[in-house]
Amino acid sequence: MDADKLIDSIKFLLKSVRQLSDRFVEATEGNKRTFERVFGDVGDLAERIEKLEVELQNLRDQELIAADGNRRAPELPVRADQQDLLIPALNLPFDALLDVYRNTPALLQPFARACSVSGRTLSGSIPEVELEVFAQGTTWIIETQDGDWVLLPRPGMLQRQTQVESLGRFFELEVESPLPAELELLRLGMATVVEHGRRWYLKEKGAIGVHSDPLQRGLEQRIRLLEQKLSG
Repeated sequence: MDADKLIDSIKFLLKSVRQLSDRFVEATEGNKRTFERVFGDVGDLAERIEKLEVELQNLRDQELIAADGNRRAPELPVRADQQDLLIPALNLPFDALLDVYRNTPALLQPFARACSVSGRTLSGSIPEVELEVFAQGTTWIIETQDGDWVLLPRPGMLQRQTQVESLGRFFELEVESPLPAELELLRLGMATVVEHGRRWYLKEKGAIGVHSDPLQRGLEQRIRLLEQKLSG
């Protein structure tokens, strides 16, 4: 009799375990489906946010483009993931970018945002040298293929001392000619993002020369470099 009760107890326990197991499997499957729905919703939201960020960036950049009547379509390679941006990243290495600037700077305009020193820096409220988008700024900032931000002086003649002083915040200056004069980019400046497409901190100063005939100076430098390579 005791053996029969023991067997019945074991059967009852086994049945209870099977029921608990079935409920656990059902709960696990339900949780899995719930998590899958949540992950799907999160993915959809992330995609929508990304699209909204692109639209917001384009809306901001549209103001710069509207202020610049000479904006042209990009003729240089664009970073593939930024095809939909009005001002995309430039898919060129630093040396090629510098060469384009020295020869045909207008080709870089579709990738450039004009900027100037921010009011927060001018007021002394922050210790960093901060740049912010400004349609009449004397400096261009361009995002490159690796996500770096480079600084270049806006091409053209320097007419006023205030222009030189403004550039002096972001570039080491080699002034060899009185104003008005043209400028020559010697070394790219570097910046880090504070707010994408809007504000940056100066990371490393570039270098520019102010000359009466930068084309002639650039030609002389290239001849010297070629002579050095040939003699080496």
